[in-house]
This record gives sequence, structure tokens and C-alpha cells, in this order.
Amino acid sequence: MNGALITGSLLGASSILFGAYGAHGLDVTFNEFPKMQTAYQNAVDYHMLHSILLVVVGIFSYIPRFFVPSYFWMVLSCSILAFSFSIYFWVLGGPGWLIKLTPFGGIGFVVSWLLLLRVAWINRLGKRM
Repeated sequence: MNGALITGSLLGASSILFGAYGAHGLDVTFNEFPKMQTAYQNAVDYHMLHSILLVVVGIFSYIPRFFVPSYFWMVLSCSILAFSFSIYFWVLGGPGWLIKLTPFGGIGFVVSWLLLLRVAWINRLGKRM
């Protein structure tokens, strides 16, 4: 089983659902609170972008000489959950403290991209992490 590919596919599908709900089901909320619409759209965009990254990394992990450590996709998945889902729940009326998780998700995105750089460097050298 390829955790990155499975998780990326599930998160990608959920990004479509959240995007569609935001476009068609939250008109009244967004008319009253335009800042929420911007935050929600950013959450959907980052959710989808990083889900695609997970799928691509999952596909690359099938290349025999290409090594992707499992902690990479775990960090990236947790970052998507912390960033995007905290914004979704905030917009949908969830507890206000959840929005405080958003910056941790953003930091996780940066860490994930730096881990990807490390993965690329290690694979270039032909070594395992």
C-alpha cells in the first residue's frame, strides 16, 4: 500500500467537495463575512495543491531507485488537516480555537517542502535517509 497515494487521493477528493460546498452552499455566509470567503478559498487552494503533491510523490515512490520516507507524507497530510480543515471548521461555525491551528499547518507546509528538497537531494546522491 502506498500511503502518500491513498492519502493524497482521499484528500484531493475532499478538496473538490469542500470547494463545491464553498462555491454553492455558503453564499449567505460569504455575503455577510467576505473575509471568510477569502480564507475559505485559500484553504481549498492549499488543500488541493498539496493533495496533488502527495499523489505525485506517491507515484514517484513506485520508481525502484526513488526513496520517499513515510514521514514526508505524514507531515504533509497533517499540515493539510491543520491548515485547511481548521479554516473549514471556523467558517462552518466550529469552535473558535480551531483557527489557532492554521499557522501550524502553514509551518508544516514549509517543512514539507523543505523535506521534499531533502528527498530530492538524497535521491540525487543515490543514498537512503
